[in-house]
Amino acid sequence: MKKIRMKLIAHLKGIVLLCRPHVIIGFLQRPFLMASNILSLTKWIAGQDKTHILNDFYSSKRVYIKRYQLYKYIVDKLNLGNEPINYLEFGVCTGDSYKWWLANNDNEDSLFYGFDTFEGLPESWGAFAKGDMATNIPVVNDNRAEFIPGLFQEALPAFLNMHNLKDEKRKVVHMDADLFSSTLYVLTSLAPYLRKGDILMFDEFNVPNHEYFAFKVFCESYYIKTKLIGAVNNYYQVAFVIE
Repeated sequence: MKKIRMKLIAHLKGIVLLCRPHVIIGFLQRPFLMASNILSLTKWIAGQDKTHILNDFYSSKRVYIKRYQLYKYIVDKLNLGNEPINYLEFGVCTGDSYKWWLANNDNEDSLFYGFDTFEGLPESWGAFAKGDMATNIPVVNDNRAEFIPGLFQEALPAFLNMHNLKDEKRKVVHMDADLFSSTLYVLTSLAPYLRKGDILMFDEFNVPNHEYFAFKVFCESYYIKTKLIGAVNNYYQVAFVIE
């Protein structure tokens, strides 16, 4: 019976491929993906702890500077103020969050790496067009800081070959890459280096087809287990610890 069912499924699949349904209903592909990811996101949200961690859900208004409240909560909760860390931020832009972490960790052995094209988005994202959010490399007066310009797909492999991320320092990875492609690329590239206790943060997490979807695909593909430790702006900014 099992073999008959498998043959039937294979036969039906062949017929579907032959009929090329994308010609008629291909326009539904993106809306269906969005609907699927929204359902997945709402299910995920419904399962999160809203009482024992920093979590402002539900909030009727997004206050972007709440992300600094989230950073402060993480630093205090995990005693990161003077712990040596490797901080990696993807999507530095003007460097506001990057500078916050520099100012709030005083360990001389900490290292801070900021990645960005500094030429704007490499592809369109929502209301933003390719090239939007271009900026100059931030200026900081701290010898622990280093900026790595360029597409992540080009800059990150060279960086990983030249830097030791397998040391004992906790990694704090701040994803502000916006795009599904950029976020997924970074997460999969860093997968061999992530350890229990490392921190993953996202700056636009509740965008269904981008950071959330990339995080979901990454965790499912690499069997990564995480625990939510903080969220603000209805899960727009979130922080996880690797378990």
